[in-house]
Amino acid sequence: MKTITARTMLSAGMLFVAILLVACATHQTYQVVEKHPHADGAYRGTFVDEGIIQVNLQFTLQDGIVTSASFRHLVGAIPEYNMDTEEEPYRSVVAQYEEALQYLVGKPLAENLTDLYHPGQIVTLEVDGYSGATIRSVKILSAIRDALNRGPYEPAS
Repeated sequence: MKTITARTMLSAGMLFVAILLVACATHQTYQVVEKHPHADGAYRGTFVDEGIIQVNLQFTLQDGIVTSASFRHLVGAIPEYNMDTEEEPYRSVVAQYEEALQYLVGKPLAENLTDLYHPGQIVTLEVDGYSGATIRSVKILSAIRDALNRGPYEPAS
């Protein structure tokens, strides 16, 4: 059986203090310099569920503000509809999605993106049997986050 000597304890203590000093010396305080960390430009993102592209959108950022936004592809699996649907009530449901996306235009994205978690508060269009709270605006939110993670599709010129 090995005995721990005072010398071993002192060495271990000095090692601990040395590590602590190095950690303190290299500790840096990071400050958020930019309010909008994403580059200006056009972004494209997608929300896919069960192998089906349900939402594909494009938006433009300028100084952190959404200057334009549009769907490139919008499909509802149940019930089945797409962005070109003409029959009601599905055309109006598509209009609700469009209203939710357009809510972000002209606003700072970082401050307003999570509003999509509460579509009933931002979508005013009422549809037979479908309220603004019925739409799955988190699909839009997910597609926007996908776009931000990918970076600009077209950087600002």
